Amino acid sequence: MKSNFYPITFDFEEFDVQRIPFREGLLSQLRQAHNATHSFFRRGDFIYISPGTSNAETLGQTVRLRIQEHPQVVSSLIKHVFFRAVKDAQPTLRPEFYPFRFAAMRSELDLAWRHVPNNLRGVLTFKRITEVQFRDHVDSNERLVFGALINHRYKWDLSRNCKELFEVSFDLTNREVTGTLSPDYADGVVAPEISLLGRIHQVKGEEALIDTNDGLKNYSLKELHLHNSRENINAFLTWVIGESQAERVIRSIKDQETQKLKLSVTMAEIETMAQWLSKLNYRNYDSFGFRIIQDNSVSSPASFSLPETNLIFDLSKTRVHSKPSIGLNMYGPYSRSAGFAENSPRILVIFHRQNAGDFTKFLADLRDGIPGHQWFPSGMIGKYRLTSMSYHIEELTNYSVEEYLKAIERGLARQDAAFDLAIIETSDSFRRLSNIENPYFRAKAMLYMQGTSVQSIKPETVRSPTYTIDGIALQIYAKLGGTPWTIPGDQSVDRELVIGIGSTILRKSQYAGATQARYVGISTFFSADGKYLANSRTQNVAYEEYFDELLRNLKSALDRLSNEYSWNDGDRIRLIFHIFKPIKNMEADVVSRLVAEYPQYNIRFAFVTLVERHPYILYDEHQRGNNGKGTNVPSRGYALPLGTRECLVHLLGSQEVRTARHGSPTPILVRIHEQSTFLDLQYIVQQVFKFSRLSFRSFNPSYAPATILYANMLTRQLKELRAIPGWNSIVASTQLRQKKWFL
Repeated sequence: MKSNFYPITFDFEEFDVQRIPFREGLLSQLRQAHNATHSFFRRGDFIYISPGTSNAETLGQTVRLRIQEHPQVVSSLIKHVFFRAVKDAQPTLRPEFYPFRFAAMRSELDLAWRHVPNNLRGVLTFKRITEVQFRDHVDSNERLVFGALINHRYKWDLSRNCKELFEVSFDLTNREVTGTLSPDYADGVVAPEISLLGRIHQVKGEEALIDTNDGLKNYSLKELHLHNSRENINAFLTWVIGESQAERVIRSIKDQETQKLKLSVTMAEIETMAQWLSKLNYRNYDSFGFRIIQDNSVSSPASFSLPETNLIFDLSKTRVHSKPSIGLNMYGPYSRSAGFAENSPRILVIFHRQNAGDFTKFLADLRDGIPGHQWFPSGMIGKYRLTSMSYHIEELTNYSVEEYLKAIERGLARQDAAFDLAIIETSDSFRRLSNIENPYFRAKAMLYMQGTSVQSIKPETVRSPTYTIDGIALQIYAKLGGTPWTIPGDQSVDRELVIGIGSTILRKSQYAGATQARYVGISTFFSADGKYLANSRTQNVAYEEYFDELLRNLKSALDRLSNEYSWNDGDRIRLIFHIFKPIKNMEADVVSRLVAEYPQYNIRFAFVTLVERHPYILYDEHQRGNNGKGTNVPSRGYALPLGTRECLVHLLGSQEVRTARHGSPTPILVRIHEQSTFLDLQYIVQQVFKFSRLSFRSFNPSYAPATILYANMLTRQLKELRAIPGWNSIVASTQLRQKKWFL
């Protein structure tokens, strides 16, 4: 096993560094006056100083620190010394400081070079971007280990500014544009910061009127560049060479990118870069220095492989199988033995009358099955042991919002109660519409307010259902409130809850200066065996109110669940909190305050951050993959601890790679917060692993545990629907609290 982590070694245990007491404005003054010869950074109450040249004057008091006792100071020194060493070796580079990023300079590392017209070579580029980050973790000897993490990706860039584009008559109207900002002390050494400003409303002479978050503002055209989005790149290339040729060029470039991002190619290029970096001299003029070692082998004796768990299909836990679809065919769903209220679902179906034949055939297959089908021969009635399944069909004459809403109203008028589920025809063309103009979003909002879950179906899906119908049935059963299967739980405590916490920021837009006015928190609640219990959301509140609102929301949900499941004084309770994108780690303080609200219980808790986007890569040189897919990707369940509170684990492995275009799955980083009182890393990693089998969007493992997956899906749906007229998320969430309507 290999990784992209290259150890950093030191020749000393202690080092000298200059520092001066921090005060407001001093850091900027020092950089303005001395940036050519010194590097500066703040840690705590001090500004630390790293002299970068032999003639750099002494600016602060010299103190002696130990590497193992001051990791934050060491990490900052590494970044600053690394930056100067690379700049000394390649003076023409203008990299971003941290993460340290730079674009390749050689034309063979520009994937667009061979495909674009000659006059665009070096102008429109798709270059390899190298990124270096630094991390530290605790090794098996309880010592801090520092290292460099190297990654590669590819990025579009159009070097012509908007003035140059306007002069050759390219239409800039309604195009998203960026501006740059360089600190006064940058002096061309560091790449400027790029900000997404907004869309061009109008061009007047040499200025553009841009629709920004602060209204319409004028900018000089020569200071603006097109945002390097796929939309803008495609529009520019289409303008130059025509639509069909532009599509071919972009497709060829993306195909080449797919080959370049194969794990074997990526790792070979990373190792070449590491070889070059290992030869540089990393030392400042206070004698702080280090070496980057080329050895990227993973030899940790603490690594382990998690076995695939058996799934449970009945309350007695005697009916188990490792393959979910086979288990359902053999035993039926878990809910059958636990009591399920929707065994005779009434389903509203809405489709265009021109697709009536295909849809009615599909509906029959969904209910009764496809004879001879390997996984779905007996339909939902047989597979999910339903008593009956009735359809009420409303046909559309067009695809307007009004027609969809009228169809729903007709259906509701003919029933004495809300439908259990609605199946609605949708189309890829709806994606090009705003949310308010999107018939599917408008229909969903109306039905959710009635307490009805929704399943979307495309006409092309109903015409060829062989490979999709089994997964669609799974989603429908979960949206009805059913539990298809559960996972083994731990019996060592009286009660255990696993709680996912997600949040979203309701911005006006993604442009620079967007006010982050309102925050919304989403929580999902599961039992230890993976049964979905409920979800809860906070009010839309300002940042300064959010954490108190989150505490109130979590306490309200826990009060309800503790009463519903009859918690008793003195019960041993374990609470595992999963969070995906913590806001400055403040949620950990909220959890500590929450636990303090329940002194009558013996509560231990773990606050677990799950990081999907991180710089770590694992590479299995012995993994051959499956028919050319998943080569060198570690198997699902491979886990590599990074100390006692962090672990990398592959939730998707070589066998889960379905197509080369999906790229190579990376591990998820599991991190236990220091405030936690339950610290069993292997147990928590294993639970995260098992919860990745509970998405119910498909029979395959998911890239994240259901706690986070559900919170993310809830967040997305609530953001999509918040602008819909008449939408009330509180009413909808109350109506659908115990259903997985968001799948």
